[in-house]
Amino acid sequence: MRQASWEEIFRQKSEEAPAPARRQVSLRISFFSWEEAVTLLIVFVAFLTVVRSIDSADWVPEMPSLYEIGLLGLAVGLVTARVRVPAFVGHVFAIALGSLGVLYVSGTKLPGSVEERSWEILDRLAVWGDALVSGGISNDNIPFVVLVVSATYLTAYLAALSIFRWYNAWLGLVPGGLALLTNISYLPGQKSLPLLIYLFCAILLVARVNLLRNARDWRRSHIRYPEYISLSVLNVTVWVAIALLAVAWVLPVGGGSGAFYSLWSGVTSPVAEPLRDLGRVFSAIDSKKGGTIHHFGSTLPLQGEISLGGGDVMQVTTSETGFLRAQVYDVYTAQGWKVGPSSQITSTSWPALQPLQSAQEAVRQLRRQVSIQVTTSKRSNVIVSAGQPLAVNIDSRVVFGPGPGDVTSVRPTRQLGEEEQYRVDSTVSNASVNALRSASTAYPAWTQAYLQLPANLPQSIVSKAREVTVGAATAYDKAAMIEQFLRTFAVDTKIQAAPPKQDSVEYFLFDARRGYFDYHASAMVVMLRTLGIPARIAVGYVIHPEDRVPQTSVYEIDEGDAFAWPEVFFPGLGWVEFNPTPSEPPVIRAGLDGDFLPGFDPNQPFFDDALIDPAGLGQTGPAGEALDQLVIEEESNTVSRVIMTIVLAVIALTLAGGGILRYSWTRGLAGMPYAVQVWEKTLRLARWTSFKPLPQETPREIAARLKGELPEVDDLDYLGETYVRSRYGAKALSDEERERLESVWRKVRNNLMQRLLRWR
Repeated sequence: MRQASWEEIFRQKSEEAPAPARRQVSLRISFFSWEEAVTLLIVFVAFLTVVRSIDSADWVPEMPSLYEIGLLGLAVGLVTARVRVPAFVGHVFAIALGSLGVLYVSGTKLPGSVEERSWEILDRLAVWGDALVSGGISNDNIPFVVLVVSATYLTAYLAALSIFRWYNAWLGLVPGGLALLTNISYLPGQKSLPLLIYLFCAILLVARVNLLRNARDWRRSHIRYPEYISLSVLNVTVWVAIALLAVAWVLPVGGGSGAFYSLWSGVTSPVAEPLRDLGRVFSAIDSKKGGTIHHFGSTLPLQGEISLGGGDVMQVTTSETGFLRAQVYDVYTAQGWKVGPSSQITSTSWPALQPLQSAQEAVRQLRRQVSIQVTTSKRSNVIVSAGQPLAVNIDSRVVFGPGPGDVTSVRPTRQLGEEEQYRVDSTVSNASVNALRSASTAYPAWTQAYLQLPANLPQSIVSKAREVTVGAATAYDKAAMIEQFLRTFAVDTKIQAAPPKQDSVEYFLFDARRGYFDYHASAMVVMLRTLGIPARIAVGYVIHPEDRVPQTSVYEIDEGDAFAWPEVFFPGLGWVEFNPTPSEPPVIRAGLDGDFLPGFDPNQPFFDDALIDPAGLGQTGPAGEALDQLVIEEESNTVSRVIMTIVLAVIALTLAGGGILRYSWTRGLAGMPYAVQVWEKTLRLARWTSFKPLPQETPREIAARLKGELPEVDDLDYLGETYVRSRYGAKALSDEERERLESVWRKVRNNLMQRLLRWR
């Protein structure tokens, strides 16, 4: 049985209509035909799917609703697509109106009037920009809010403009798809239904916009086509889209995505490398899935809420629990820590088993040896040690601090994969309380690097340090009293980051009065430095007794064991660990003064009696940049990768578009005479400006008609003449003729490009 076509259905209805004029009114809304209205509805559904997903993610507390700015972008894009003004004027209008909209929407959750909120946003953006260019750290969420709101507006504007003016669905769909994929990938609880809806709308739009573009060309060429062909195509496309999504839904995922990501990372690494450390200025934004807290790069931001988790890190075979040090930071800023300029990393590999400190010096400092065997459970960019490293059984790169033998981090020469092993011999302080109290206060000159403080450090921190240590006679007593004081601050991983322009330690001590290990350790280091006691912050992991595999000496370490603690320098005794975080027990001071250190054999052949001097160990370079290059990007915790994805996508689209444009421009012209190439390029460029050569026209007729379109170009007939001579007469151009043709071609090209840019 034959089905009725769309033409028959609507023709029957139209015959019953009272008047064709009224039908014409019903089929056209403002400057949109009913076909474009259907397209607009699909665009609207697709875009609202993206906005709804981002809105429900609640990236940061300051994030406003994005519906208003998204609808504004769509509206401005639609107006710009339909109002025939020069493209430059339209874009300037869109940017100006969008900037006002972004400023208004970004501040909707801030207190004060619209004017006050706007000035506050601009001021905070200026502070954030200074941190960005100066290598600083920022915990302010407002720049991220402005980025997301701006991206929402631009995505909506580009979608409407590209679909309704340029008839290019891909350009309008890709940015929204990237935003949706990013949102689903980085945050927990995000369902795949929004992605399915978006893909469904995308398939419909690609087919529909392609049809509308062809229909436009048919109308211009006076080619008749079925009036309701778009409904027939839409009907078929709907079922094709449903079938494709159903197949995609049931297909096994497999392990191909990892290989694809590795390939993508390798191709994009030249662009991605400079963007790796953007996390330092977006440190308050993190994935809510839980994951790596410390990345062991050049910066340690004092973040807000964190989620401990992310799976296993390593298995450690050792005879005791304690700290596993990965990285030390020495420069304090109001928003976190940085690796200072005095830190240097070896440019070449440090040979396996070559000593990193003197055994005799370790004996004099009352330190004992601790050895660990590590088996990695995930990719790793760091070699952990149970204290000051003595030696590593694999080649490595060593980060030295300002002092001789002051090893602040050890890195593998290549990224370690899963199930790789290494052994580290280290030393930890075995000095008793009496030995620490008796330590000299004659600090070496190089320890000045560990007294650094910001010039604008709040005086309240200095006063509190003095208040807490009243009556303390020695550096150890001061450290112990501050440690005990900070252990009264509750542990809370859900605190907010310090407000913009406020010092993080001040915020922790006087406002929040709660926090987690990064804050406790930072507060102790800063307070000790105000008293003239060298101190630094170390980050890594802590081995808990409950991590032990039963009946073995193996401990399973996961991201929930991430930790930070202070190390305080005592002349003659070296760096000594403290623990001001109450979630873990304080460090026990074991050992007897003057006794030989148990488990320590200074006669091992790989130890040297001399202190290690990094100046004589080959080439070294600044550690900060090198450490950032070693950072492993996790899927669940880096906002810098979100931004990197956007930037790389824009670059990829630009390169792809440029490649397609170049191919379209030069396709089929290789080996042709110069006059023929010029003629073909002229026709291609003219077609892009809606000038359509007719099949029955001769080259001279086409040139004459084109001359009417470009009256400002003199000698345009010469293009047709030289084309006919070269193509049909096989006559080569003389130098004078070629020069004349080049002059005419430049004028034609420039005028056509101006028309193209003006009316696109």
